[in-house]
Amino acid sequence: MARGADGGSPEAGQALFGGASGMAGAGVALLALAGFLRSPLAVAAVVVTSLVARAVAATGLGALGLASPPALFAYGTAAMGATVLVHRFRERLVSGDQPDDAVRTALERTGWVIATTCAAWAVSCAALPLADGGTRGLGPALAVTAAAAALVPLTLLPALLSVLGHGPAWPSRRRRVGDPPPATARLGRAVAARPRRWTLLAAALVAALSAIGALLVPDPPPSVVVAVAGVLTALVLALVLRSLISPVYVTAGALLVAWGAGTVAVAPGWQLSVFFLTLVTNVCAALLVLSRVQETARSGRGPHACAALAVKYAGPPALAVLLLTGALTAGAYDLLSGVILAVGGTALSLVIVPGLAALLGSRAWWPDTAPSPPPTPVKIPTPH
Repeated sequence: MARGADGGSPEAGQALFGGASGMAGAGVALLALAGFLRSPLAVAAVVVTSLVARAVAATGLGALGLASPPALFAYGTAAMGATVLVHRFRERLVSGDQPDDAVRTALERTGWVIATTCAAWAVSCAALPLADGGTRGLGPALAVTAAAAALVPLTLLPALLSVLGHGPAWPSRRRRVGDPPPATARLGRAVAARPRRWTLLAAALVAALSAIGALLVPDPPPSVVVAVAGVLTALVLALVLRSLISPVYVTAGALLVAWGAGTVAVAPGWQLSVFFLTLVTNVCAALLVLSRVQETARSGRGPHACAALAVKYAGPPALAVLLLTGALTAGAYDLLSGVILAVGGTALSLVIVPGLAALLGSRAWWPDTAPSPPPTPVKIPTPH
């Protein structure tokens, strides 16, 4: 298993790009961004955002006299939010929107996902004082880092994208008639056609990944911390989504993946760091797909169509987020932890979330109602 350059101290991830494993993880993360964003300027915008977020977090922590948490939290979480926003911005540009309109649409559709993810992360850090050892003081520091990871992608990045204009759309290629559908479109149709079968298979995979740690490591992360972090995360999601159903399965799946990834990171001080990083990444990817289900439902489509389209369009940025953080985690912490993060998160966000959305339909939003289609605008005749 790959170990960080710091030799397994609680500050693992501080020298994020130090050593061969750190450089390899950063290289794979950049390749993942390039493959999903398909634009040098788009990748550069994500990198700049993560660097600025790290600097803002360090400034805030210094002003408050708090110890700096592992650098991977600032870099990784800011890059996640930036990837989500830039992908949607580029999607609108390729569809023909002007840059300012594309920025507004991207913020409207994905801004709440970024803010909710960072809010859930900050609130769940309240569980850290329950842990023993050197992680007790990490809670306030991680909360400040979460604030920076949300603030920079939601303020600086939209301004940067407006300045770049159509640049992040280059090179673009419109799909032509007869082109094979993308892999996410095929997966979305398969999940929507047989949601029960796909959901059960994905749930079994997540359960198996979470059990790997129990088989390999006799000392898992503290169960009290895990349970409290899960409850706090679910409460944040319930308040934002106004639902008691979807937050339960999103949080439960994210907890299982995070528990497995954290358990196998056996070096001192690594388990809870990897646990929280995996939790926030899985929540982000799952919320991204769930938000697309909601958005599609407003057009009046049925649950199965909503599930298929959500995987088709939200699948690529969700995969980018998972591969990005998984690669960074593998390089800075532990190879197996990064694999569990990426594979388990893919099963959760691209199969379980849309599969349950197709099976539950409007019940997924209980006690709220399913998003209704917008009213047909009334045409007022122009006087001659």
